[in-house]
Amino acid sequence: MFDATGPRSRAAVIAFFDELFERHYPSTTAESAELVDHICALARIQNRAAAAQLSVIGQLFGYRLSRCSDTEDWAIDTEEAVAAEVGAALRISQGLAAHRLRYARAMRERLPKVAAVFRTGDIDFRMFQTIVYRTDLITDRDVLAA
Repeated sequence: MFDATGPRSRAAVIAFFDELFERHYPSTTAESAELVDHICALARIQNRAAAAQLSVIGQLFGYRLSRCSDTEDWAIDTEEAVAAEVGAALRISQGLAAHRLRYARAMRERLPKVAAVFRTGDIDFRMFQTIVYRTDLITDRDVLAA
């Protein structure tokens, strides 16, 4: 820590700290800014892909439900069947597929404005999951529409 001998000039101290900060906190260059922009663009593509997948899962649920009886009681059987179908298609567990179906239904039925933001890629899947979780107990349609 104190291995330097003798006084350093002011310019040497400033140069030392400049080098130290540059090493630990590199300045933004055109190349690094371009790479960061590319990372952000890829994240938006990933967000849009996740939203598109949930939208199609919701469409599959709507299609299967429309082919069932006219009673709402059949929705549970349809949920289980669609979860099994999605799980087999994506090679994931039925529980994970059921969770995706839950989020797909939230996009389709409860939170269309949030779903629109998700589809543009402005929020990611984890943020969408959090919003769905925190609004699950809200039953007032007017509040959900806002």
